[in-house]
Order: sequence, then C-alpha cells, then structure tokens
Amino acid sequence: MVVCKGYFDGASRGNPGPAGAGAWIEGPDGNCLWEAACPLGVRTNNEAEYEALLLLLEEVARRGLKELLVLGDSRLVICQMQGVWKIREERLRELADRARRLVRGRFVRYEWIPRERNARADRLSNRALDESGGGAGKTSSVSPEKSGLAVPEWLEPLESPGEKPAADGGEPVVLESVEPHIYLARGSETYAVDTLHRACTCRGFLFRKACRHLRVALEREAAETRAAATPPEISVSGDVETPSR
Repeated sequence: MVVCKGYFDGASRGNPGPAGAGAWIEGPDGNCLWEAACPLGVRTNNEAEYEALLLLLEEVARRGLKELLVLGDSRLVICQMQGVWKIREERLRELADRARRLVRGRFVRYEWIPRERNARADRLSNRALDESGGGAGKTSSVSPEKSGLAVPEWLEPLESPGEKPAADGGEPVVLESVEPHIYLARGSETYAVDTLHRACTCRGFLFRKACRHLRVALEREAAETRAAATPPEISVSGDVETPSR
C-alpha cells in the first residue's frame, strides 16, 4: 500500500549558528500536500535536524495521519529514531522523546536517504535561513499564487474555545487537542504541548522549562476536570411546604 512520505532537513551556519528547518509531505499520488520553512534562531546542526523532524511530525499529528514513511539525510537522527544508535546528548534526547510522543499510536518508519534525494527539504531549510533576518521562529509556507497549493490551515488565524489572551499583552494562545494530553498551540508559530510530561516544543520551554503554552494547556485540563467532577444542579419544581412553628 502506498503511504504518505514526509521529508525533513535542518541546516545551521556556524554549528552552533543561525539555523533553519524545512519539511514537506508527499501524498500517495506523489503531489505535495504541505510544506514549511521555519527559522530556528541559534542551533547546532543536529538540533536543527531534530527540530525539522518535529516540524514535520507536528503537521502529521495535526492531520491525523496514521501511517508515514519519514525520510531524511541526517544519518544520526534517522538511526537514533530507529533505535540503532544511542542518544548520548541530553539536549538531543529531549528532542527525540518529543518526536516519539508525537508519533505514539501511529505507524511511522524512518529511512535514511542521500542529500540529492532530499533536495526539496534542503531548499526549504536554506530558505528558512535566508528569512531568519526577518525574525526567528516565523514559519512560512509557499503562497498559492507561487505554488498552486492551498495555504495550510495551521497558518490561518483560528478562533476557538481554547483561545486565551496572553497575560503579557501578546498574541493569544490557541490550543487544538490532537490526542489525550497533546495539543498544538497556534499563533504566529505552532508548538506541540504535552501536558502528561509537562513539555512544549517552544524555545521558551527549551531554555526555562516553563512557558505560557504549557500553562494555558494545564489550566484548560484542570478546568475540564473540575467541570467533570461537579455534580449537575437539581432543580426542584412545585411548592415547598414550610414547616409550621
């Protein structure tokens, strides 16, 4: 059976230095279903590769794809995700754990390919590097006018019950539940939030181990738990007899 294929590539100029991530999904018919380029700020080459993989898997989770062949030219990332190589760096282990959580319950295979077969993802990661001067972390996709592709829904502004204004006056956190305890926090950037393991893929969490995306998601789950535990009000109709003195 022909399944979707996901390609990813990360690039860093400096190691560590300015970095970018690119990823795209090829449908069973060979057409591009989605692609994105995301400046990452300062990263090592391996961090950029892993974050490119996360960029891809977040979209896979959003689309609800159950089966995927993941292709990349980073032998380190592919072999570590296959379980063939051990992950010795703590920073990379955290990123790999997030990737595994995103594909939980899905059939995902990883395969290494040479760079020449990963040209499209490579172009996207380098485009992200070129755009990094415009502000790190802003994911871009090809416009319909230039590519003929529809603008991905995750780049469009959303209004939902999960929206909560930022306390600091910034953009609101819009949460989309993709599976139990896993959310996508949408805004000018999209991040994966895992409330079970209290983690988020945003840069703020990576450095501080805390962020407003995770806080809002935890508050939402706490409110839902309280609502589920609250017994329904019982309305009493009719006259109530008042005892005589």
